[in-house]
Amino acid sequence: MNAQLIESDDEHHWVLLDHRVTQLVIDRSSIRIQTWSLNGSADVRLAAPFLAHLASGAVRRIDPADTERLAPCLALVGLGVRSVTVTRTGTLTLAFSDGSSIAVAPDPRRQAWDVQGGGILEGMAYAGQPGVELW
Repeated sequence: MNAQLIESDDEHHWVLLDHRVTQLVIDRSSIRIQTWSLNGSADVRLAAPFLAHLASGAVRRIDPADTERLAPCLALVGLGVRSVTVTRTGTLTLAFSDGSSIAVAPDPRRQAWDVQGGGILEGMAYAGQPGVELW
């Protein structure tokens, strides 16, 4: 099995094996991170500012609408995706094989992010809606 869901009252933590970032798509107001393995895929869309914790230890605040500052995201292509964690209150965290991570807090005005899984990850379907607990 290439994925395992660990559920608690406060979060859903998906542990992924053999998943890599295969595509990074940038548009005017969001970025999409696509992962793939032989048995499943995930599509993560980030539409609100987020924190990128780089492998070097540096932390950068990145706004997807500020395309000139998205360069740190380019390093994600090819990295392994270790986990996807969603909290009940709407925070999304992606952890990568080099020790870096992305954390997206809920936005009070708009949908900050969404995650959609396919294949063995078909049950992975979340959306960071403003002011809504996820389960």
